[in-house]
Amino acid sequence: MQTTSAELSLPTNNLLNNTYSIKRLLATSKLSFVYIAEYISTGEEIIIKEFFPLEIALRDLDNKSVINRLPSTKGKFEDLKARFLNEALMLQCLNHQHIVTYRHHFFENGSIYIVTDYYEGVLLEQYIQRFSLSERHLLYQDIFLPLIEAITYLHGKGIIHRDIKPSNIMIDAKGQPYLLDFGSAVYYKTGMKYPIFTSPGYSPLEQYSMQGEQDVYTDIYSLMATLYYALTNEIPLDISQRVIEDKIENVRKYNEKVSIFMSSTIMWGLRIETKKRCSSLKFIKYMIIIEIKFKCKKNYFKLFDSK
Repeated sequence: MQTTSAELSLPTNNLLNNTYSIKRLLATSKLSFVYIAEYISTGEEIIIKEFFPLEIALRDLDNKSVINRLPSTKGKFEDLKARFLNEALMLQCLNHQHIVTYRHHFFENGSIYIVTDYYEGVLLEQYIQRFSLSERHLLYQDIFLPLIEAITYLHGKGIIHRDIKPSNIMIDAKGQPYLLDFGSAVYYKTGMKYPIFTSPGYSPLEQYSMQGEQDVYTDIYSLMATLYYALTNEIPLDISQRVIEDKIENVRKYNEKVSIFMSSTIMWGLRIETKKRCSSLKFIKYMIIIEIKFKCKKNYFKLFDSK
């Protein structure tokens, strides 16, 4: 009988670093388990992310230690572990109000654990369902402008996130967005080859090859794909289905409340070829600000005409 991912996760009340107690499993990915835990001394809730590459790892006989499954995958296991450590070290260097806050990382059980703040809230993919399509313009000011500020901050640090999508954006109880999961983030000015990491509908063509040149325009594609989804409820056509014949639909097909100028900006950010794609977050920011002002004036005149 096959072991499920939940059965491989650490149990409730498991003690880590003599400091944290596992409360429950929150999420699972191909490379990690994510838990809600608490500081034993204060009871404060935090998030702990455990390195556990599901396809090639097992728990040892103590039901805690993380070990490589087969000798043939030892190299891959160590490479993935190094990437996970890189995520911790990268987060440690970041300090922005709209990026998940790093607390600590440590080594235990043959694995690596990353501790971050816990945010009471929902992911963007759930949050947008609170708004009708005609109300989605409200997301510009409160969600996407702060996200652009966070991504601009990252790029200023020489980092591209490479996995911006609705499930990696948390909206807290106060409506504040936070960019999560830096597992595929890289320093893009190093000239190194980047590991292939893709999310269907949200990743540009250059992420499908280790030789693909990646830059700020890589994150712009993913951000515009996320905005496309937020405004339409439709995930953009995956890049693999667009290469031979590009049949991606314009945003306005699904939401006519989006202006022609804003929809053109989004579609420019979703261009397949990097040289033809928008490469300026500043331009996108200004277009969103113009869109906000346009909506405000339009609503004002509607109110005036109704009197």
